Parts: sequence; structure tokens; C-alpha cells
Amino acid sequence: MNKPPENLHDATPSLEVAGEAAPRARKAKLAAARRTCIMVLGMHRSGTSALTRAISLLGAELPKNMLGANSSNPAGHWEPARLIELHDKMLAEAGSRWDDWRPFDPTDLGAPRLRFYKAEIARLIDEEYGSAPLFVLKEPRISRFVPLYADILKRMRIDVRYVLIQRNPLAVIASLANRNGFTMGFSSLLWLRHELEAERATRGQPRIFLSYEGMLDDWRAGFEEMTSVLKIGWPRSNIEWRTLLAAHFSADHQHFAAGADLLEADPRIIAWVKGAYAALTALRSDEIDAVAVTKLDQIKTEFDTASPFFGDAFFLELDARLRVLHQEKTAHQQVAEQRGEEIAKLAAEYGQKVSEVQAQTVQQRAERTELQRLAGESASLTHELKESQTLVSDLNDQIQALQAERLALEIRLNNSALSSAPEVIAHSCSFEAFSKVPEEQEVVNVYCDEAKLIAFYLPQFHRINENSEWWGPGFTEWTNVARATPNFSGHNQPRIPRELGYYDLTHPNTMREQVEIAKLYGLHGFCFYHYWFSGKRVLERPVDLFLKSELEFKFCMCWANENWTRTWDGDTQNVLLEQKYTEGDAEAFIDGMLVYFNDQRYIKLGGAPLLVVYRAKDIPDPRRWFSIWRDRVVAQGFPGLHISVVDFYDISTPEEVGADSLVEFPPHKFNGPQNHPSEFPPITNPDFTGGIVDYRKMIAQSANRPKPSFNMFRGIIPGWDNTARRQNNPTIVVNSTPKLYGEWLRFLRFQARQDHPDPDSRLIFINAWNEWGEGCYLEPDQRWGLSYLEETLRGKFLDAAKEPIGTDAARSDLFDRLVSLTDHQEISGPLPKETLTTIVPPSQMAVRTSKLLRRWPPLHSMARYFYKRLLLKRQGYNG
Repeated sequence: MNKPPENLHDATPSLEVAGEAAPRARKAKLAAARRTCIMVLGMHRSGTSALTRAISLLGAELPKNMLGANSSNPAGHWEPARLIELHDKMLAEAGSRWDDWRPFDPTDLGAPRLRFYKAEIARLIDEEYGSAPLFVLKEPRISRFVPLYADILKRMRIDVRYVLIQRNPLAVIASLANRNGFTMGFSSLLWLRHELEAERATRGQPRIFLSYEGMLDDWRAGFEEMTSVLKIGWPRSNIEWRTLLAAHFSADHQHFAAGADLLEADPRIIAWVKGAYAALTALRSDEIDAVAVTKLDQIKTEFDTASPFFGDAFFLELDARLRVLHQEKTAHQQVAEQRGEEIAKLAAEYGQKVSEVQAQTVQQRAERTELQRLAGESASLTHELKESQTLVSDLNDQIQALQAERLALEIRLNNSALSSAPEVIAHSCSFEAFSKVPEEQEVVNVYCDEAKLIAFYLPQFHRINENSEWWGPGFTEWTNVARATPNFSGHNQPRIPRELGYYDLTHPNTMREQVEIAKLYGLHGFCFYHYWFSGKRVLERPVDLFLKSELEFKFCMCWANENWTRTWDGDTQNVLLEQKYTEGDAEAFIDGMLVYFNDQRYIKLGGAPLLVVYRAKDIPDPRRWFSIWRDRVVAQGFPGLHISVVDFYDISTPEEVGADSLVEFPPHKFNGPQNHPSEFPPITNPDFTGGIVDYRKMIAQSANRPKPSFNMFRGIIPGWDNTARRQNNPTIVVNSTPKLYGEWLRFLRFQARQDHPDPDSRLIFINAWNEWGEGCYLEPDQRWGLSYLEETLRGKFLDAAKEPIGTDAARSDLFDRLVSLTDHQEISGPLPKETLTTIVPPSQMAVRTSKLLRRWPPLHSMARYFYKRLLLKRQGYNG
């Protein structure tokens, strides 16, 4: 959402740090950041690599990641490898390829994909060249879509100078035949397409035509003309670059040479190619030569007319044959792999047999040695056996004598004593072990809490034209999230998603996965932010996809009715999209909501659809608007419309605007000085001017809030940190952990059971499901994993016997746990229970006074300072 700094909740994307001075700083930066690109255009194998290297020796920046040298170009290509890969992908997606001589129209990609490739090209240019004031860009494929690059570089505020280099088509054809095996006819048409497209697209632009053969003959004249025509001041001095270029240019660059007379005399070369080369040669002397330009236009018209007929037939047939060849190659590879596996298996079996034979040979040798040893031992044992047999005979005689003596003793003992069997002791250890009755088990009466958890849902994670126009091509909420940096030691930035990744909400499976996770961990539904500006909708596609889906999950809508601005604060300056509230808007808005209300999954209270309004008092005469809404909804057959307004800074009760209920919306009204931490972390960002709030004190303020006289739905946040949107001026909630969040949510569940006897009206709003740019989300991330979701589910199950008696007891138990839970906190300073009991939201008098004093900023700042000191003194803070 796009909200004021004092309310903390921002949702409109930005590429700048928020603040009033941001637009002026941005303009100043852009004015000073003008760069120049020298774009080398020409057909493959036309000397573009040698020319690009020469321009770099004059001081123009080369890309960081270049296509390496190879046998066909041992001196190097000097072109960006990642852009080549992206170009091939783009061409393939449009049904083309690098060696396609048909016209290429980028709009065939469709608007969404074209925006994607524009954004990717801009990103790669920035990454490859950085902030270089002068750089050279060469990639022969660009010759076919120069207007696409011209538009991108214009948007990036980069000036372009074009250098078009030609080489005799016969030399190009010979080089392609050697490198790629292309036929003369095919190479001729490919040369013609690149040269015609590059010449036509650069008319009226700063450009120069050069001959590759001429550069090799007299490079000094060529570069002096380039410097003069294009008005370029080279970073290197004349003496330095002349020395470097003298070593660079030589006839060794040219492996295939041909004269213009040979081209004209060769009957195999079509007239189009001869005429085009002659016209381009004329443009080197006069780049606006009317005869030459007319000739090129004529050739291009004829070529473009013929290309669809012959080109489509040729390339479709070529693709079909390539597919057949690929299938045959795959089949042969599979057979080869199968044969290889069989050979490997046979080789392994052969090796195993060899090993077994070798083992058997060794074993046989060992057995012969063992037999010889045993034979010697057998002779020795035979002798010992004979001696033992003699000894055994003597011992038998002795045993018989002893047995007779024992029998006599037994007879004597039987006459003097009776023998008795032992008794079984009834209570022996073994008896008790096997016969003991288990103790009675503790009976636990577990039941499920019936509170309905509704999480606010931000649909910002996909590309829209407005964001790309305002903040740069391809902008989404992830752009802000990924670039955040820590403001203090231990600061958890940037936030990195885990299971769901950096998702795109236009993919249907993304929301399916989100719903599955939300249902699994006990959520009742989502509250989608709805962006509507006098009939214009933005960020609507994810909700539309949800409506068309069969996902079984409850939902409602929240109208985010504030201006979208460049400063992300919903103010009336620097407005990008304005809420005008014109005549007829009340009717138009509610009529547009009926498609949601009629969905069977929409959340209803007593049959009345639930509609949340973010800033009710921004609406002129909200009572009249709400009355119109109710009348039109009832006319559609509903029993009514339940309007719930966010507990914003300028509102205290729903009756003020004629609403039915209030939705508590932390951190609104929770970020005041009463909740500043007793100790602040050591700030490492020298430009930091933001605020810091203690999560434990926020929980205490929530628990200390008395039951209001009106209908109110309690709210909770898992955490808050909008550094991703305001790097130097964020509001950061410290000490937020899954355990503390779980304790807070359990208290709110208890309070909902106390305040709302009807289970259907026990709503608790969670801010939010996926506000990654504000560090306010339940979705799993790299630091906490699924812990917040697990705590959400854990609080659903209750032990009736351990339920506190009354809200005071529940509050006391909560404060005891807040004092004891200190793990994983950025600031682990003690927080006495007595301090927690004193934390309350600012009084209505303080709110009204603050609003009045804002008209005089110096007085407001002074009053804010003394108010903060007073609150901290009450809490016993001595810092």
C-alpha cells in the first residue's frame, strides 16, 4: 500500500529512498549521469570484432563478461556473452534464430514478453558497463533490431553513436563457408538482411560508414573521420592510442580478401547484394546520398516482400529437418549409451571372473601348503593321542572310586534332613513388575479455538506497466526487497524467501501453493488490497486469477484508498495516481465490488459482505458514501454490507464515519515513543534517521487496551521493518520472534473468545501474509523458516483446564512469558513486568494536539521530544 510515513505502511514501489528531497536528488543525479554508447553494427565476419577492440584501445569501456576467443576469431570477439545468450532466447521465442534472413519484429513477442526483454537488456547493460561514461557495444544480432536498442538506451538516458562497418560480401561469404559451412546463396541473404536493417534504422542518427578493407589499408584516416563525424573525445591521448592501434591493425586480421570488381563480375551473387554493397559504398562518402538511399529502399522493399514466401518455407522445412536429425541423433545416442552400458557390464563381469580365477589359484596354493602343514601335525598328534589314551584309562579308575564314595555320603545326609521346594513370594520385584496396574493417566481436555484469522495480502509481486514506467523496466516488490542492507549489527536484511522463492503472482500455481500453506497452518482467509482510482484498477490481476480459480479459501477486500506518490506516503505532492472521489465514484466503486461479493468464498458476517476501508476519513462525506454502498448492495439481494474501517491515526470509533466496526492495524498507533526500546542497537548506517520500536512493548500496549464500547477486530503483526522501502529512514521493530508472536496471538484469541460470544464474528486480522518490503509476513524465509506459521497453528489448540480466569489473569500470564522469553532478540536488555503494565497508546488529547501542532513543525518537534521523555521516564528509563 502507498501510505504516509507516520503510518508506516507503504505499498507503492519505489527505486528511491523515501523523503521530500528524493525527487530533486533524483533529477540532479540523472542530469549528471549522461553516458555515451558507441554501437558497432555490421554483418557477422565483417570486421566488427577488430573495430570494437580498436575503439576500446581509444578508451571506450568493454563489457565485463565477454565471449572468448576461438579458432575462427583467435583475437577475441569483444562482445557481451550474456547479451548474446539473451538475444538467442528472444529470437527463438519469436520463431527466429541468429542466422535467419527474414525480417524480425520484436512486437511479435507480445507486449508482456517484450517488456521483459527490454528490462533484461537494460539490466545487463548496467551490469556489464556499470557507470562508464563511454562504452562500446558490439553484437551482430543487434543489426536486425536496432530500434529496440535505441528505445532502451533512450530510456536509460544514454546517447548513441553508430559505426556501420561493411566488408566485401565475397569475403564474408567465404568466411561463413569456412566457419559454418553456409552456402553462397544463404550467406548472401544473411549479409543483405543485416546491412539493410542497420542502415535503415540509423538514418537521421549520429553515424559513420567504414570499410573494413579501408581500415586495414589506412586506419588513421578512418579513426580521424570517426572522431570528427561522431564528435567523440577519446579518454586516451592521440599519441597513446595511435601507438596502440598501430600494433593492433595488420593484414593478419583478414583471412579472406576480395575486391569490388570481383564481386561485380561474379555471376553467382544476386543483384540485390551487388546493388546494396555499391549503395553502402557510396554512403561512406556522403551518408545522405539520395541515389544510394533510394536504391537501398528499393532493394529492401523487394527483399521484404519476397522473404515471407521463401523464408517461411525454407526455415520451416529446415526446422523440420533439424528436428528429425535431432530425433535420430538422440536415438543413436540412446543406442550408443545402451551399448556402452552393456560393454561396461561385460567388462565388469570379465574383471570379476579374472579376479575369481586369480583368487582360486592363490587359494589352491594356500591349501597345498596347509595340507603339508597338517600332515606334519597329524603325525605329532597321533603320538600325543596314544599317550592321552593311557592317561584317560588311569583317570577312569579314579572316577569310579570317587563315585562310590559320593553315594555313601548322600545316603547319610538323607537320613538327617528333609528337602523342601522354595516358595513363590507374592510381592517379589518380578511379580510386581508383571502384575502392577498402571497409574491413572492425566486427562487433558483439548479443544480448538474458533477465531478466524484473516491475513492482509499484497498483490504487488508481478510486473505492471505503471510500475515499469515510474520506477524502471520490470519493477516489482522484489526489486526493493533484494537491495536492502543492514542498518545495524545483527539487522536481518535483506529478507530472503525460502519455500515459495521470489514468486510471480501472475503464475496460477503461485497462489495455489500460498493457499495450501495458509490452510495447512490454520488461516481462515486473505484480505486482498484493492487499488481503485475513479474506475482505474491496478495490481488487479492476482485477485482476478483467484476468482477464476477453484481454490477453496475464504477472502475479502480492503480498499487501499490513498494516493500513489513518488515518496511512498500517500500525500498530495508528487502524485502518480490520485484518488479524486468525483461525482458517481461511490456508485461505480461498489458496483465493481459486486463481482467479489457474489463469490461463494467471500467472507460475510450474518450474510453481509465484509468490506474493509483503509483511510475512511479521506473520503469526502464518508457517511453518504457508505449509505450509497449499503443501499446498492441490499438491492442486489444481500441483507446488508458490513463496513469495517482501519484504526488509522485520525479515527477513534467507527461511529465517526458511519461504519460498523474498526480493524486494529499494527503498527498504526503502536510506533510512538511509549514503545521505543530501553536500549538501542549500535547503528552502522551513518545516514540513518529512522525509528526503532520494541516488539515486546507493542504486545504490552495491545494487551493493555481496554475493551471498547464499539465493535472492534483485533490486529497483530509478526514483525515490521520497512528498510527495503526506506533504507535510511525506516521504522524497525526489534525483538520480534516467532515465540513472542505466538504468545501475542494466543492472548488475542483468548480476548476474542471473551469479547465475541458468536464464533462467526471472532475475527483477528494479521498484518500481513506477504508484505516483504515491510518485513511483515508469515511466509517462510531463510532465517525463521516455517516458525511463524507453526506458532499460528499452535495457538489454535487449547487446554481447557489451563485457561486463565478473566482477561486480567490472561494479561498477567502474557507479561510473565514476555519477561522470560529472551532468545533470538536483537536487544536482550531486561524488561520488567512493571514496565509492561504501564504501556498504553497515546491519549486522544495527545493525538489531537499532535495533529494541531503539525501546522507549526518547530513546535511539533519540541512537543514530540518532551512527550517522548515523559513516557520514557514513566517506564523507568534512565538512558
